[in-house]
Amino acid sequence: MPPDPQPGNRAGVPRGRSPFWGLMSYAVPYKWHYVGAVICGLYRFLMPVSIIWIFGQAVDVLSAANSGQMAADAAWRRLLELFGIGLGIALVSPIPIYARSVLSASASWHVVNALRCDLYAHIQKLSHPFFDRNRSGALTSRVMSDVQLIQPFLRDVLIQMWTSAGAIVAILGYFFWRSWVLGLLAVAIVPLQVFVLRAIGRRVRRLARDIRDQLAWLAAEAQQKLAAPTVVKTFTRESDEIAQFAEDSGLIASKGIARARVHALSAVATAITGSLAPLLVILIGGRVGLYHQGALSIGLLVQFVMMQNRLYDPFSRLSEMQVSIADAMGALDRIFEIFATAAEVADRPGAVPADRLQGHIRFENVEFAYADPGTPVIRGMTLDIPAKSVLALVGRSGSGKSTMASLLCRFYDVGSGAIRIDGRDLRDYQLYSLRRQIGLVPQDPALFSGTVAANILYGRPDATAEEVRDAARRAYAHEFVECLAQGYDTMLGERGLKLSGGQKQRISIARAFLKDPAILILDEATSSLDSESESMIQAALADLMKHRTTIIIAHRLSTVIHADRIAVIDEGRLIELGGHTELMRNGGLYARLCEQQAGSVWIVEPEAPSPTRDEPGVAPGRFAFAGLEGERRRGRRGGW
Repeated sequence: MPPDPQPGNRAGVPRGRSPFWGLMSYAVPYKWHYVGAVICGLYRFLMPVSIIWIFGQAVDVLSAANSGQMAADAAWRRLLELFGIGLGIALVSPIPIYARSVLSASASWHVVNALRCDLYAHIQKLSHPFFDRNRSGALTSRVMSDVQLIQPFLRDVLIQMWTSAGAIVAILGYFFWRSWVLGLLAVAIVPLQVFVLRAIGRRVRRLARDIRDQLAWLAAEAQQKLAAPTVVKTFTRESDEIAQFAEDSGLIASKGIARARVHALSAVATAITGSLAPLLVILIGGRVGLYHQGALSIGLLVQFVMMQNRLYDPFSRLSEMQVSIADAMGALDRIFEIFATAAEVADRPGAVPADRLQGHIRFENVEFAYADPGTPVIRGMTLDIPAKSVLALVGRSGSGKSTMASLLCRFYDVGSGAIRIDGRDLRDYQLYSLRRQIGLVPQDPALFSGTVAANILYGRPDATAEEVRDAARRAYAHEFVECLAQGYDTMLGERGLKLSGGQKQRISIARAFLKDPAILILDEATSSLDSESESMIQAALADLMKHRTTIIIAHRLSTVIHADRIAVIDEGRLIELGGHTELMRNGGLYARLCEQQAGSVWIVEPEAPSPTRDEPGVAPGRFAFAGLEGERRRGRRGGW
């Protein structure tokens, strides 16, 4: 049996921390990648500054030579030295440029991969109430699109921020070392740049978050409608859907344009302040040079003017990256909202593994409500189900039958009371080991877009090829599978669209045979099948139900008349319990439901059990099917 699901994170899911620092905890294992990338980035950034310094030195050399303060030969030798320094810098530069790109890309992809795996693992471990509140399309958007938006931030922006900070410190240090007056001029406009970036950045981030939320909602809507083309086309709603999609997409576009306007303001402000700084240096530095001879050389003034552009270039780049930063921060907020969500159904301290269960189930005064505690769905439910017996749950739609099955599987926890299996509160069992002992198949079986074999193996991933074939034979699926183009290696479409309803159900039954659960829950599994498919499935179910506790949830009452007992549920309460004949004679709700479905034919006594029957809890007649998805197996096996 596969191990219990474990979180995939390497850094640990960071709870109670800001999204940014939570992201940084993922980057810690790759800190040396980032340190190396920042060092290489500094070299790449400061290389033009070195050329500016060489240029300024050359101007001073030429000025000294033209004024007669330096001999021509000496000036030429100095120019050759400066040329050699510049040539060495230029020839070495490709190495750190290449290293920076490789290191930053490697680190960012590793972090994004770890974050995506952790987010997916965390979502998989959340409880059913979370999935009731969140649509699958929106969750897929967070796992795929939101996480991917962070990769450019990790690869470029994060390194650029550290590189820019180091470059600014280095340039300002040089300015103050050469002239404190010009150093102060250079620093004077920096606070204004920082203020502009922070003020506009907050607005851009809010708009980016709104856009991401709207995109996730639109993706969920589109996925829902594209997954049901038959409904859309049958009701000729194509034009309506197109118009609605265009309207919703237009709202997103308008927010994108608003974000572009704000971002453009940031670029304008940065350009103005970046242009103002060199002008101040020329004005003030020129006056110092004119009235204080020797205080400022021409070459030094040229260096200051040209280096000013390099000083404010990081601010310009950060301004240009505002959208990327805002997208990443908005995505981080959405990602860490999920991380901050805890599973509502979890193991109790000291929970024990559920070894092979006998299957004695008892509901003890169970109360349960979904969202509003004031409107319970299950009310004071007390019901005993002996091990290896067959119990049918019947009642009107919305009476709470499927909710009882969900509580038994611990998709939700009871509000009060207890459900016991083999005398132990099921909350005292380890969650995953408990669910391995329970099989559940709904009316619409859940198949995946893999091979036939992979779908059957979902019940038990470590099964052999022969075990898969045997399970398919017992489920009356082997013959039609062998007739498929590639047999067990045939790829199924999404949700098994290449198969008929009866074929999908038989694949699910084969999956259940592999899982071999102690408890089966059959939820309307044959209600939508044709007569031929239903007869095959009933034969498979008779075999599957041997030696197991079986709960049949049925709306079509012809499928439950041979159950050991029938429990009639109404508005969350147990109102009748007994065999078919007994309940018909009582003339209660069960009898009325039977008469509504088939008239007086229901008064006839059910067929007596077959004399060949020797298995407890199994009677002739019609039964729904229970086969539950096991631990998921990825990939496909060949050679079937």
